[in-house]
Amino acid sequence: MDLGAFAEDLLHAVAGICGDAIVETQAQAAAVLDALLRRRGTDHREVAAIFGVSFEQLERCKNGGDENSKNEVFENLCRLDTVFTWNLIIQRINQAAHWREEYRDIANNGDSSDEENDNNDAAISNIPATPSPERDESMGEAQGERLASNQTREKARALLAKQMDAPEALKRRLIQRLDDDIFEEHPGDRDYRHCARAVASNMRRNTMLSAGFSSGRVPPQWIVLCDAEALAPRMRQLERRLLRKESLRDALQDDETAEARRKAWLAARGTDLAPPPPDL
Repeated sequence: MDLGAFAEDLLHAVAGICGDAIVETQAQAAAVLDALLRRRGTDHREVAAIFGVSFEQLERCKNGGDENSKNEVFENLCRLDTVFTWNLIIQRINQAAHWREEYRDIANNGDSSDEENDNNDAAISNIPATPSPERDESMGEAQGERLASNQTREKARALLAKQMDAPEALKRRLIQRLDDDIFEEHPGDRDYRHCARAVASNMRRNTMLSAGFSSGRVPPQWIVLCDAEALAPRMRQLERRLLRKESLRDALQDDETAEARRKAWLAARGTDLAPPPPDL
């Protein structure tokens, strides 16, 4: 599923159902989600991957969090997880609306002079390459891992810039915005490197993802927070859908096969055996 097309359909559904660009309540989010899932050809697993939740969490939201279990503790955990999932879905929906406005500001400011860009580059280059020892010590105690250095972030921005086709000023601002989201979600050096390489690799393989982000259709938060399955090229997503369909078809049985297997298990367990003869 193309993230850009999905984001546009999402915004259209929100505008038609809520009458606004954002979602405020779980009831509105449920109506928007139902409208998206009712579209022909929509795969529920791909929608769950875009929102960054599991397929079970998405299906539990559709059912209202009811699991029909006799265990009260499990039922309470399911209800709490449903509330968390709804809040996460509302956040993803609103991120698409906020990014549309933010991208408009970035594109308008991207026409500024080269002198301003040079001043910004000079200001960034004057930042110390390594954090202070006190900050390293405090962050090390809090997270157990040092932060990603400025050299690492500069290399990641250069790697991401190779996968985008946009005017230089706009590209610089978009890459900076994406890098800030990656660092905010993964401040540790190891996690930051892994996420930046994964995003750059997916942009290289999926040109629609790179074009969608360059044109302002795909929010940067989605690229960082969604599941890796949502960032794959369209052909890879169709292959995964086909494999899942084939696996489900192989797992299903017709009535004759199911009855024969049931009788085989009854014979193996000795369920219908005649009682032993009485002792003489």
